[in-house]
Amino acid sequence: MNRKIVFFLFACFLSLMLVSCGPSKEKVEQAQAKYVQLIDKHNQAVEIHKNIDDASLDEALLKLKEKVAEVETYNLADMQDEEIDLLIQIMDALIKSYDGYLDTLSGIWGAEEAAERIPVFITLKNNTEISFSSLKLYEEGDSGIHVNVLENLEPLTPGQSLTGLVIQRDVNNTPWILALVDLEGREYQIVIHGEEYGESVSLDMVYDEGGQGLTLLSMAVS
Repeated sequence: MNRKIVFFLFACFLSLMLVSCGPSKEKVEQAQAKYVQLIDKHNQAVEIHKNIDDASLDEALLKLKEKVAEVETYNLADMQDEEIDLLIQIMDALIKSYDGYLDTLSGIWGAEEAAERIPVFITLKNNTEISFSSLKLYEEGDSGIHVNVLENLEPLTPGQSLTGLVIQRDVNNTPWILALVDLEGREYQIVIHGEEYGESVSLDMVYDEGGQGLTLLSMAVS
């Protein structure tokens, strides 16, 4: 995963809670205990969040973390008991929010873990008049580093075939991207819909100058 924009927090806040003649010792201890609960919930969310691919909760968790950071700015030594009671209520609300997100994150994680991913083995034939120096194959939306399959190899010239390419078909039928660069530095992208194929497929790359440009033709499906 991207990639996560939240991060672990530790209870360093507690060391700032110096008791003076202001608040009672009992109230300070209540706030400290509540803060420990809050940080524990935050770190639980981070632990699950970093293991999932779904990024839909990134912004919400970042905003929640910012609210936790606001709590850290308070010094209990400068507060009265009534003010600490309000701070505890704020932390209770944040804990409740984390509990809700933990349920959602756990559901997403479980769904991703259970999602069936079926490999599709591809043989790619260059049936164009173009030689390609770079070929990358990756799942649509993947923001990670994409490996150039042709790195340290000769260019894929007209008439040549490339075997051993693999895509993963998931329950959402997420498309894959075939990204190529020719010897002149021109870039091409083809979307591959894995649900259209069986466990293995032979694909011919063709180039139509007056039409769709670079496309794939399925020559054999099993």
